[in-house]
Amino acid sequence: MIAPLLGLLLSGTFNRTVARTKRNGIFVAIATLLLLTAYVFALVAAAIWLATIYGAAVSALLIAAGALLLGLIVLVIMAIIDKQEQRRARERRLAMETMAAAVIGLVRKQPLMTAAVAAALLFGNLFGKSEEDD
Repeated sequence: MIAPLLGLLLSGTFNRTVARTKRNGIFVAIATLLLLTAYVFALVAAAIWLATIYGAAVSALLIAAGALLLGLIVLVIMAIIDKQEQRRARERRLAMETMAAAVIGLVRKQPLMTAAVAAALLFGNLFGKSEEDD
């Protein structure tokens, strides 16, 4: 049970998921703010229009329409970025599967060399100097 969690943390998938969630949260917050602004200005415009037929109502309606348009544009941008991230994740997964197939072939043909490379990678990661240590 712990091994999949460690694998998830070490693979960087966790960091990408957190970053994607933060980004989506920011975009949803911006879109919500703009849509609420559109709603408020639509109400103000309706009140002004009922009070006075001409003048300020047109400008308030334009502001409401602009805020609504901006909110929809933010939602479309968020959807496009999410699709791009899904495509990149699929490409990374396919690359990892291809690499895993190559490693399995290498393990079958040369197990001693594979063990030596694995040990070198393990010791390099455990005892190597990190850029964060500076």
